[in-house]
Amino acid sequence: MCDVSNNSMPELIPAILVKDADAFRARLRSMEGSVATVQLDCMDGHFVDNRSWYAAEPLDTGLEIELHLMVGNPLAVIEDWKRVRQVTRALWHVEIPTDHGKVVARCRELGWQCGLALSPETPVERLAQFANDIDEALVLGVHPGWSGQVLIPSTLDKLDQIKARWPGLITGFDGGVTPANLPDILRHPLDRLNAASAIFDAPDPAAAVRAILKSV
Repeated sequence: MCDVSNNSMPELIPAILVKDADAFRARLRSMEGSVATVQLDCMDGHFVDNRSWYAAEPLDTGLEIELHLMVGNPLAVIEDWKRVRQVTRALWHVEIPTDHGKVVARCRELGWQCGLALSPETPVERLAQFANDIDEALVLGVHPGWSGQVLIPSTLDKLDQIKARWPGLITGFDGGVTPANLPDILRHPLDRLNAASAIFDAPDPAAAVRAILKSV
């Protein structure tokens, strides 16, 4: 395992999973001034059983947005969100039966960063075909679809495997993050850290962000 305790701290990206636009805007506002980027979890009930709100519409915020596409057709969602200027990055699952190269190419045309996510059972080898074309590998510490799940510890080893094989690839980790297990997560090579319930289930989400950043 790679010890990155002396490296720069990972970027904290709050993950927003909501059922309507009002909840999204409320969570977005609560993060302004605390972070630079938030993640919107997009679920259509096909790739995962859950559904979430992700209707593209103009936004009044200085925050940047990355899309975590847990959907059957990631390219269609990208086309919907291309008119929202705050979107800078799209991440979708390597397990989705789609033309990943085509999705990468469309992100590049839009000037977006892009990446592939790995569910807990998916080996890092699945990235091999695309690793030189994407910006980020997002490792899921839980099964995609639901916030508040317990971290699967073995998923952390994928961060080491990815950095060892593709040192230039940005590594992200998403799912099961809590103040208690944060020290264990940070022992692995990590560039971006997504957290949802640890932030938005707290009485004061902005204070929760400050506490996580202080721990980092």
